[in-house]
Amino acid sequence: MRTLLSDRLAPVTSQIGYLRLPLRDAAAGLVAWRRRLYPRADTRPVRGNLAELVGCLEPLTGGSRARELLLATGSPEWTAYLDCGLAGTDADTAVGQLCLDLGCTGVTVASVPHTVGTGLEDPGRYGAVQMSLYGPLQTGFLNRVRTVSVAHDGNRWRFDADGTPQDFETPDAYTCRKVRDRFTSDMLARYCRALGVDPFDDGFYGPGGVLVTSDAPTAPDGKVLALPQAQAWFGIRPGANECVPG
Repeated sequence: MRTLLSDRLAPVTSQIGYLRLPLRDAAAGLVAWRRRLYPRADTRPVRGNLAELVGCLEPLTGGSRARELLLATGSPEWTAYLDCGLAGTDADTAVGQLCLDLGCTGVTVASVPHTVGTGLEDPGRYGAVQMSLYGPLQTGFLNRVRTVSVAHDGNRWRFDADGTPQDFETPDAYTCRKVRDRFTSDMLARYCRALGVDPFDDGFYGPGGVLVTSDAPTAPDGKVLALPQAQAWFGIRPGANECVPG
């Protein structure tokens, strides 16, 4: 299955958010939101390739997201979002809120290989391919316009499609006999490209970005790990995705 850089930067890049705004506007909105929540929030411009930019988020922290990264992309319409959460970026919370605050469209994507029970990773990860589209107005569930997802819940594969179908979707695939074939990483990439986003191309990100740091509280027992340590903690093996369908 497809992941960004074959998971070399996972879990940070296992989920990624996108805001349909220029970098400057997205950064202003994010820091304003953080200043409403915490005593301090500051910004710092950063530059580099994707690996160097993700390095600005280290160390990764459990129970706190005190460092957030907004990246310019190959499309001037879109800005990417990542954070320092130890278990991976929580793109849905940030993108959902900022779409309301800034009156824009947003997208979140996830692509995680299913390695539990395969011997590829220890202990292994439960797989998921997910995409959510957000808008500036409240919907039946928060401000989500559309969600398409295939994920393993620990017992079985589940397919979900909620909200308003989009013109770029291929709904015939949603009736495939095998649940995990109903929404694949190739389909995810195709849907995103229809919106102007290229989630699995590392050249799509940067070289400019903005690092937002805040006084988000840290859990007293939260782990603080560098990215390689976090990968070892979760048993993530970059490249394992290439041996997994989806």
